[in-house]
Amino acid sequence: MILKELKINTWIGEPTNCYIVFEEETHEAMVVDPAGDVDKIIEMLEILKAKLKYIYLTHCHGDHTGGVNELHDKMGGKVLISRYDAPRFK
Repeated sequence: MILKELKINTWIGEPTNCYIVFEEETHEAMVVDPAGDVDKIIEMLEILKAKLKYIYLTHCHGDHTGGVNELHDKMGGKVLISRYDAPRFK
């Protein structure tokens, strides 16, 4: 298993951490907190030759979720978020 940490620029002007968890045998990946800069995330997925299986959101603040819709539209993957934050995420 490989864990990649990316510094992602967000709409608030501050970078935040985004993680890619990659399983080498299956080539499946999970992106954690795609805050924005989706092209940078996709570039890393392509380098890894990864199939995006999950997009995991630790919570629903915009500086963690800013790129989720674009990433999902471009790469697919099931979006996961806690049941407590789900009603606030649109």
